[in-house]
Amino acid sequence: MTRISKRRERHFIDDHGRLFWINGPDDHCYLSEQRQWRLGLGFEDVLRWKQCAPSGLVSQRFPSVEAALRAFQGDQVQWFQDVYLRRMGDQMAAHRSVDDYKPTAMQQAEARGARVERQPWLLPEPSGPVCGLPPRGGDRAGLLEVPHPHRRRRSGRQLAEC
Repeated sequence: MTRISKRRERHFIDDHGRLFWINGPDDHCYLSEQRQWRLGLGFEDVLRWKQCAPSGLVSQRFPSVEAALRAFQGDQVQWFQDVYLRRMGDQMAAHRSVDDYKPTAMQQAEARGARVERQPWLLPEPSGPVCGLPPRGGDRAGLLEVPHPHRRRRSGRQLAEC
């Protein structure tokens, strides 16, 4: 028996962390698995920022949303791979996975004067100057030694003779 851990309207997450949507009209709907690519986002942020796309895995049709949910929770869903939906999901993922992505509705609201929102997956801006070099220090034990490009390595036989 699969349990739905979170649900909002036609979107839900199961107890294994997989995201699903219920697509289609209420009287002829189906389940669609959604893949996510950003770690650390909550359920609401994934939906709000549209950080998911179809995986291509779809179910049979159901006569109602409630019937789809009952079938899912009772492990009575037959899954099929939809290649067209998978390709569309790949395109959506490529478009939505860029760091500065914002859903169209959010962009339009900001253009009308709504508060500008920062993507939750971006790190906060540094408060001061930043150096891209690793820190200096006496403890170099944790650093890997990078071989000099012109340095010759000894063979196993030469090492054995030492």
